[in-house]
Amino acid sequence: MTLLSPWGESLNRQMPLPEYPRMQLQRGSFTNLNGIWEYQITDGAEPGRNDGWKEILVPFALGSKLSGSADHLLPGQVLWYRKRFRYEAQTGHTILNFEAVDQCCTVWLNGLIAGSHEGGYTPFSFDVTNMIKDENEILVKVRDDSDQGIYAYGKQKLENGGIWYTPMEGIWQTVWLEDLPDHAVQDIKITPDYDHEAVYLRMAGTYSQVVITVFEGKKLVHRGITVDKDYTIPLKDFHPWSTEDPFLYTMYLQTEDETVKSYFGMRKFSSLKDESGHMRFALNDRPLFLSGLLDQGYTIDGLMTYPSDDAMLYELKKFKSMGFNMLRKHIKQECRRWYYLCDLLGILVMQDMPSGGHPYSTMWTSWLPTAGFRTFKDNAYEKSGRVSAESRRAYNLELDQMLDSLYNSPCIFAWVPFNEGWGQFDSRKAIDHIKAYDTTRLVDGASGWHDQGGGDFRSDHCYFHTFHVPKNDGRMVLLSEFGGYTYADMHHSEPKKVYGYKKFLDRAQLNDAVMQCYQKNVLDNVPKGLAGCIYTQTADVQDECNGILTADRRVVKIDERQMRRMNEKCIRGVK
Repeated sequence: MTLLSPWGESLNRQMPLPEYPRMQLQRGSFTNLNGIWEYQITDGAEPGRNDGWKEILVPFALGSKLSGSADHLLPGQVLWYRKRFRYEAQTGHTILNFEAVDQCCTVWLNGLIAGSHEGGYTPFSFDVTNMIKDENEILVKVRDDSDQGIYAYGKQKLENGGIWYTPMEGIWQTVWLEDLPDHAVQDIKITPDYDHEAVYLRMAGTYSQVVITVFEGKKLVHRGITVDKDYTIPLKDFHPWSTEDPFLYTMYLQTEDETVKSYFGMRKFSSLKDESGHMRFALNDRPLFLSGLLDQGYTIDGLMTYPSDDAMLYELKKFKSMGFNMLRKHIKQECRRWYYLCDLLGILVMQDMPSGGHPYSTMWTSWLPTAGFRTFKDNAYEKSGRVSAESRRAYNLELDQMLDSLYNSPCIFAWVPFNEGWGQFDSRKAIDHIKAYDTTRLVDGASGWHDQGGGDFRSDHCYFHTFHVPKNDGRMVLLSEFGGYTYADMHHSEPKKVYGYKKFLDRAQLNDAVMQCYQKNVLDNVPKGLAGCIYTQTADVQDECNGILTADRRVVKIDERQMRRMNEKCIRGVK
């Protein structure tokens, strides 16, 4: 039997994921190119013109159930995509957008090169004004070396099992077209300044002037005009964004030729000392205990691609209803609509950089840290698979792409450049780079171990013993991974070999153990200075059956009311 999620079962194969992908810069022109494409795999040669092509459902990656393909790409092979479509350009310039293609690609439109892109997790665009016709053929060439190359691969691995998952290749997020007029806003960077009651805009575009209007609900609170690329919106007596009240302002940018819609939230992320001298996370200058889940973002049917908005919304609402106020998006960058839903629901997000580095050293990243040796210097590049200068360049390139593409999301409160030493190198430089780029957020410089003393968190992973709050070093203490308790419901998950840190025979045993785990590791440590915790994990993923939800998202494995009461106790412990 093939297990699918409810949303995978009801998938519209003619137009999957039909929603507008980029909610902070919406314009009227939008043509979704998702649906049936063709693909073939070669050993590097050009694809056959009329033979060798198979159907694939975009935007689901090669090898995923929902893609309809059972093939996988090997290092050195080339994956080709092809789609024919009609298009009638409306005005000005036509832009071809890809939300994500893993790992590197070159795109042709009607036989002409539109452009190339490195990195498998971030959106990119090409101006195809001089190539677009009424009848079109798009051709995409993809290379993906998975964990054998220089680019980020996250949890994907050719030899998968245990904590490593089936690799996916190719297009795995929405492909779409839009038309830009001659005078357009092409990009925007939004920076809320909570302390000075203002919002700073940095815009890119071809406009001569732009009118900016801001609404608080239906109430007009600002209207201004500028010919510059930088603009300040004064916002006295503003309505803050918070986990309890995730209020978003609506903003319109009107040029000579178009009006685009955007939004922002007024919030501030910082740390402060409580009465006992412990460092606490602060949202809008008020202490808040961070109670979250590790979110890998894998689905049983679409691998790293959610079947629909409703699938994402179900998960987020479920976790929110259970009292969690944050998620750690674990070594994966999600589609932009996922962050939009977190903005709407008031869910804080700690965003990991997808990891890379080859070869992976089990000694450096697992065995020695588990034995207690957790503070090796990270400038010995061979330990983390970063001997190649090209690998280090690729990391910095993809880090900047992530920061750029997610900068405007109100929900993101912290960046995580490295996890458990996976591909970690020169982390103090990475922290300084992130802090220089983004002054509004916090940084967890080294999640788990190999902490070099930088960043805003002392970030520990604890699976095999009771957690004790370390000595105060002036940073917040975050239990950034713990738990991982396993109960495998074979009717709703499909492991080849069940993996977990502690296994239970039924849901009742699991639930009792999870509550005891929270009592010992979290609740008892909150008064001692623990600022937050992240339980592993949201849902079962392949062999890892340690999720709160089963892999098909049909069963919640723990008592929802008990979990909510536990979260409320933890959050009330910080004042």
